Amino acid sequence: MPELPEVETVRATLEKQIIGYTIKKVKVYCERIVLNEKEDVINAKLVGETIRKINRYGKYLIFILDKHSFLSHLRMEGKYFLKKEDEERNKHEHVIFSFTNGLELRYHDVRKFGLIKILDTTDMKEILKEEELNKLGPEAHSLSLNATYLFNKLHKLKESLKTALLDQTIICGLGNIYVDEVDFLSNLKPTTSCQMITYDDCENIIKNSRLVLNKAIEAGGTTIRSYTSSLGVTGRFQLNLNVHTKAGSPCPLCGTIIEKIKVGGRGTYYCPSCQKDHPLIVGLTGSIGSGKTTISNYLKEKGYLIIDTDEISRSLTKDNKEILNKIKEEFGPSFFINGELNRKELGDLVFNNENERNKLNNILHPVIKDKVKEIIRNSSDKIIFVDVPLLFESGFDKLCNKTICVVVDKTEQIKRLKLRDKLNDLDIQKRIDSQMDLKKKSELATFIIDNSQDLCYTYKQTDKLIKILEGEINHD
Repeated sequence: MPELPEVETVRATLEKQIIGYTIKKVKVYCERIVLNEKEDVINAKLVGETIRKINRYGKYLIFILDKHSFLSHLRMEGKYFLKKEDEERNKHEHVIFSFTNGLELRYHDVRKFGLIKILDTTDMKEILKEEELNKLGPEAHSLSLNATYLFNKLHKLKESLKTALLDQTIICGLGNIYVDEVDFLSNLKPTTSCQMITYDDCENIIKNSRLVLNKAIEAGGTTIRSYTSSLGVTGRFQLNLNVHTKAGSPCPLCGTIIEKIKVGGRGTYYCPSCQKDHPLIVGLTGSIGSGKTTISNYLKEKGYLIIDTDEISRSLTKDNKEILNKIKEEFGPSFFINGELNRKELGDLVFNNENERNKLNNILHPVIKDKVKEIIRNSSDKIIFVDVPLLFESGFDKLCNKTICVVVDKTEQIKRLKLRDKLNDLDIQKRIDSQMDLKKKSELATFIIDNSQDLCYTYKQTDKLIKILEGEINHD
């Protein structure tokens, strides 16, 4: 089936050949292709009009004339050929547009699945309101396709990611070949439930959709089975495919043998090593002194994988020369003693100055996030907890399917900080103010654990929450 890059190749090829051609007559050999429009009505509308432009939306070609236009969808095997009018008609050429210069544009379709629809307008705004186009989702390159849109669309669905990405009402223009390639580049297994997809996954899907389609358009599309664009132009993107049709071949990234499965009735190719089952990623956060570490340690005792971003940060600021050099360059050598970072002195600075805090976060957070992604990618755990003090402030929640906020009564919070960190009231308030308001965090979180009372009460809430999360995994 011609997909978006192939249709774009057809559009670009035809535009170079037939712009400025005037229609002399139209011959229809299969009425159902032109949505049962009568031949005499088509001729009354189109004869004498000149082809001015050829647009495309998704897999639809849009031929713009003087006063009219027509949509064309190639479906399974539709093709356009430009021939001389004295050439014998092939039996599969079902609609022929004859031009005044002696050439003909012939629509060829073995299965007769394609469609042509005559429109009484040339205004693209009006054309896009047509039923066939109006129901389509945004194209991959559209500004309206963003991670928020895609995340909200996918999370309403219980079907597989592959099936959803083939749905033209979600993203317009992705077909079977390119969905396999996008899933591979996004490290996502095609059978993954849409409800397991994170905001970060959505960003990757969009980025890789644009990348794959751009490369395919540049290469002229993909020639698989019977597809050939008009005038004998064939695609070359099949030479660049990573997984599609590559069953039994080694993965180009890891060498694992690529497998073929069926998803929604469609032949689907993927690497079982690069595209593992998606774990349930749960973000854990809270304000300073709320007891987040208590929950984290309890979950660790239960055997769950906890990715502690504070631990990653400490490691980076101790051993990572590149990070240390960036910190020294940004904040100066006075924060270093015998070549080692004075974390306490730097901490005092950033807790008291938002601009300085942002500078440090801009250095650390991208590297920490990459490390978190690496740990998740290499893990076989079904549930992974990511412990992040600044979960929402730093955007780490985009990596998560669910989020937990540990809350505590403010009086109790201050009392604990005085005992634990020996801080005075002013320093305590500065540290609390350096983070997002705890009430706002709790409103953003999926779940809340109240740690204001005794530990038995806290653990009981945590156990209940574990059952809910385990239930989601088993359900999927």
